[in-house]
Amino acid sequence: MTLLEPPTLASRAEKGVIAVGIFRKALLASAPAIASLGALMAPTASSAATVVYPCDPALVSPNATACSGYYEGNLLGGSADKRADQATGVAALGATYTFDGDWDTVEDTKIEALVNGNLLDFGTMLYGQTIIAAHFGNVAGPAGNVTAFWLFDFGTAGASSVALNNTQGFSNAVLYTTGAGAVPEPSVWMLLILAFGAIGYAMRASKGARGRVACA
Repeated sequence: MTLLEPPTLASRAEKGVIAVGIFRKALLASAPAIASLGALMAPTASSAATVVYPCDPALVSPNATACSGYYEGNLLGGSADKRADQATGVAALGATYTFDGDWDTVEDTKIEALVNGNLLDFGTMLYGQTIIAAHFGNVAGPAGNVTAFWLFDFGTAGASSVALNNTQGFSNAVLYTTGAGAVPEPSVWMLLILAFGAIGYAMRASKGARGRVACA
């Protein structure tokens, strides 16, 4: 009868190396499958915005300088897909402004009711390059349920609102960007300061004259 010798430390180490090697090969072999599974599970933010009908710059007054859409459905939301769709709609206008996906800031401007029946009024003056988007459940014409993006240039004169020439199906609208009002030139500031100074001097002089008359 042959007695089996107990395993030595060396043989145990060899078995350990072999086991690690087998595990490593199995892990490498499964890496493509794991990567594919991860890709399927990861959220995507690619734009799927679909133009279903040419938008009408004359739907708003004053007429927009550019219009993109009509895009199918309501793109005005905070999901990754909708933010990507909004970036596509804004970029198609050819403006210098780029939507960075900050929906929270844009959502703060949302209006869901028209002032005086047809006015998009965001509660602020609009200057220079201005971008507005609106969703219509059933816009005038054959397009149906769509979102439109408009680019305006209100210059330094500004505008307090934008009118919809046809309000059919209006749902909501948001303001992405607008400029600041004109800053007076230094010479204008100087004239204003001089004018206020003259008015103050005249008021003080008038009060002094009335005081002297009362004393007499």
